[in-house]
Parts: sequence; structure tokens; C-alpha cells
Amino acid sequence: MSSWELIRPYSNKYVAYIARSVIHATCAQSFFTSFMKKQVNPLGRPTYALTFDFDFEEDIEAFPSLLDSLKKHDVRAGLAVIGKFVEKYPDIHKRAVDEGHEIINHTYTHPDNPHWAPDRFFNQLSYQEQKEEIERAHEVYSKVLGVNCVGFRTPHYGNLHTESVYPILGELEYKYSSSTAACGYKGFAAPSVHSHGIVEIPTGCSLNFPLAIFDSWNMLRKKNPFLGDDGLFVEEFCNTIDFIRNNELFLTHYFDPYDIVKNDKMDKMLSCLKGVDTVLYRDIYGLFDIL
Repeated sequence: MSSWELIRPYSNKYVAYIARSVIHATCAQSFFTSFMKKQVNPLGRPTYALTFDFDFEEDIEAFPSLLDSLKKHDVRAGLAVIGKFVEKYPDIHKRAVDEGHEIINHTYTHPDNPHWAPDRFFNQLSYQEQKEEIERAHEVYSKVLGVNCVGFRTPHYGNLHTESVYPILGELEYKYSSSTAACGYKGFAAPSVHSHGIVEIPTGCSLNFPLAIFDSWNMLRKKNPFLGDDGLFVEEFCNTIDFIRNNELFLTHYFDPYDIVKNDKMDKMLSCLKGVDTVLYRDIYGLFDIL
């Protein structure tokens, strides 16, 4: 076997890694600027959608502090929550709904959750299994919280997202999904309409890391994180929001609650949102269906 045959399965990954590293080191801000200014913002004003994924028990532990900070700064957020957690901790989820936050369907067990669905990945489930995960969660939100959910996020989304969810969401009369990344190896994507009329709203990147998902996992927690420092993370967030404000653009991010409530990061980040309209996906998805 030749050397090329040995490395070919990894070649695209390594080429992408090298390209990303070069861009981040040499022309990150100009790259981000060029990309963002090509996107159409039908809202016509600086707008930001803040979302959180509650994947683990530690995220539930951070839930009360997160809600306290959001209330203090008068910011509503989209909350991708697991059906199992809603059943186990109904009161904190009811509080979130009462305070105006949006519930996003994040499946019933969150495949690959170490407690309920270890060693199962959403994109490896059969169509029927995916449907059961989504429908069962939908029923829990309705029964426990009195919520008619209209949006979905694939567990661990990105590469684990699959187009097969769109007909499932269509049957439930969902309006949007936020299960892809606007910045990544496969290029960039503005919100767009997929099959069954589902609007896909990708989560975004940041000013100095235009080819990476700007989330707490990539920036702070994973092995060899892009930043690895709370202060730098908050600074990057605020600089990115400044860019959105000054150029009247739309951007959305997702974060893990456990990571964000530590060391007062949440309060510092929310303070940076002054002068930017904060919105929920359920209030804006219809504006993107013409793009």
C-alpha cells in the first residue's frame, strides 16, 4: 500500500486543519468580515439569538444561576432541553418557560448521553428511532410544560445532524431547526429553507475564529481549546458582538450552561449585548424563509 493510500482517508481533515490554522493566524478578522457582510439580514438591525444546550446533569445544576443572570439583564434565550431532564426536573424548566424563554426540542434521551443513551449517536439511529426520540420529547414538553414546541436541535449537532429529521419535523408542524454550524469545514451557510419548509438556522463563529464554532466546548473545555481562558473568551464574545452592533448584522451562538455560569462569565457577556436586539428563534424564523 502506498503512503498516499494510507493517509487519503485523513487528507481532507488535515488540509482543512492547516487551512483553518493559517486563516486564524493571518487574516481572521478580514475573513470574518467578508463572510458576515455577504449575509442578508432581513431584520434590518443588529440582532442576536442566544441559546443553550442542556446535555448533562452539570448543566441542570447551573440552570438556576443562568436564569438569574438572564432575568437580571432582561434577556430571553432558547433552551435546547432533553425530555428526560424535563421529567426529572420539571420545576426549573417551568420557571424557564414562565420567564419567557423558548424550549427547543433536543430529543428525549439525547443519544450519547452517558446516563440514558451511552454509545448511541443520533445520526446512527434508524429513521424510526430518530422519530421516536423527537416525538416523545415533544409530548413531554406539551404534557409537563404546556409548551407547543416549534424548533429542534440535533444532539451534538454539526456532523451528527442528518437531513432525515426534516420530514419528521414537518409532520410535527415544526418551523425551524438549529442543528448546523455556519462556520466550518463544509463552508458557510446563512439561514435557509430545507425540505418540508423547515428553516435551518446555523450557529455562528466569532471575529478571530471564523472557521470554528464559537461555543464553550471548543473555546474552553476540549483538549487543546482555541482559547482556554475565561477572560479571553469573554473578550472574544464582546468584540464579536461589537462587530454585529456596528454593522447591523444577525448572529446566533450556543453555549453549555455549566461552562458559562462559572467565574461570572454570564453577567459579563450579557452586559456586552446593550444596543443589540436579543430575539428567540420562534420570533424570527419566518423572516428567513425567503432567502
